[in-house]
Amino acid sequence: MPTDIELGERRMDRRVSFIDRITSTRGARTSPRVNTFASIASARERTGEGQVITSLSPLTDDERQRQDCLLALIVGDNLIKGSLADACIWYSRFLRHKFLSHWHLLAPTLVGLEDDSTGPRSGDLVIIYNFAITVARLLKTQSSLALAEIVDGLENEQQLKQQLDSERALHNQAVFAAVGWLTMLYEAVNKPEVDKLEITRTSTASSGRRNILTTRKIRNHSQGFDHVDRSLDYLLSKFGELIPGPKVSNPTELSDVTESASEAINVQTLCFNTLNNVVEVKIEWVTSHALHLEFDSGKKTLKLFQYPSFARIMTEAKKNGLLSNETRVFNDHAAANCEDVQTPEVPASEYFEEILLSYRLIFGLDEKSWRSFSRIMTAMEEQEVSGDLPFVWDPLLHTLCGKSASSEEAQRIYDDIEASESAKTYPYAEFPFFGKRLIALQEFVKQHQPQNVRSLLNDRRDVAAWYTLWNNQILVFFATFTIFLMLLSLIFQVWQVMLAKQQLEQGNH
Repeated sequence: MPTDIELGERRMDRRVSFIDRITSTRGARTSPRVNTFASIASARERTGEGQVITSLSPLTDDERQRQDCLLALIVGDNLIKGSLADACIWYSRFLRHKFLSHWHLLAPTLVGLEDDSTGPRSGDLVIIYNFAITVARLLKTQSSLALAEIVDGLENEQQLKQQLDSERALHNQAVFAAVGWLTMLYEAVNKPEVDKLEITRTSTASSGRRNILTTRKIRNHSQGFDHVDRSLDYLLSKFGELIPGPKVSNPTELSDVTESASEAINVQTLCFNTLNNVVEVKIEWVTSHALHLEFDSGKKTLKLFQYPSFARIMTEAKKNGLLSNETRVFNDHAAANCEDVQTPEVPASEYFEEILLSYRLIFGLDEKSWRSFSRIMTAMEEQEVSGDLPFVWDPLLHTLCGKSASSEEAQRIYDDIEASESAKTYPYAEFPFFGKRLIALQEFVKQHQPQNVRSLLNDRRDVAAWYTLWNNQILVFFATFTIFLMLLSLIFQVWQVMLAKQQLEQGNH
């Protein structure tokens, strides 16, 4: 029986003709090994396409092959083209940067790496890719998988070094970090405490500044190893609500439904221009898609997932990708929290499609919104931001948030995911996963009253009222201007009378 790794290699071989076409059409030279995701990336860099996140050393042939096998497991049996190719290029670099930032954790954990090394030597990434492939394969195929079972699987394949402590702390921490990279349910701390599993507690403001993360979804940011032998959904539940629940296509299914939930989701109410200039809501970028669209009414901050490239990859993996309908983590969580006889499935591809469509809703359908975001991004990229800057700003954010939804680049993405046509309003059913959060945000915006003249003039939630206000402003302006002209004419007449009087007095003398 062929292993999953071998099957991944066979799937990559079937892509040869497509990769050859995509590189040759871009004017890049092909070689006998132009059959990898990395080849697309290097070809686009040579032809000036895409965005080079930061300099990385070239991969060896073996490292490139392992990278391709990992991405094949994640994406599934899909041709890598268009926006999916762009997303895969970004994600492959994302993984390599995570390997580097967690090197001090991986080196003493994986067989074949030197304990005291400070970075990978040529060929070392083969070991890490094999490690990630095993983790991804187990996530994809095993039900009710526990962190300890992943460690056991790696030990059975002799990928992990022997550890003296009974809790296998380094092993658990390394695997926990890898699960985070592969699912983006959380971001693991790269230097955790010796006896802890920790997730990051920072977000990124639109100014580029790193902030302390405040969220209702995460109750704890660290825990010990007490639950590593329980299923992953149970382990993650000890941090908080990190796994999405089943979709709710009808708002009446919500136990805490409000009357406003039956309303349509309005673009003009939820666009960035209204949120920022009228309600003064600030965007907070987060690395966990579980926090996407969470709104803090007290601080007036709206959290948005900052890695749309990952969401784009997941929308493609509908049948046999890492987080496809058959994936275990999402559905294990649904089963554990469902009291019905029939457990609802969580179609992960639809979940990630909603994330992509929410960027269109907030930014892409309103010109002032996407132009404003584009200016913010330009200003931030000129600043030096501390931390893992290359992956704070996913290049796909430029397309989805900084360009019109009708632009060629954005439309290509929406066509690829077979998105519905753009509209001014959407029914709740269009956002069965995130509709509740969107409705809550919309209700807050509707109840908000502008606090200053600038906010009042930018308030286009009620278009008829906005036009009436501006018409009144124009009438006031013309009335004021007319009064000014009348006063100026009066002053001129008085001046003429005084001048005539002065000339008359001089004539009498």
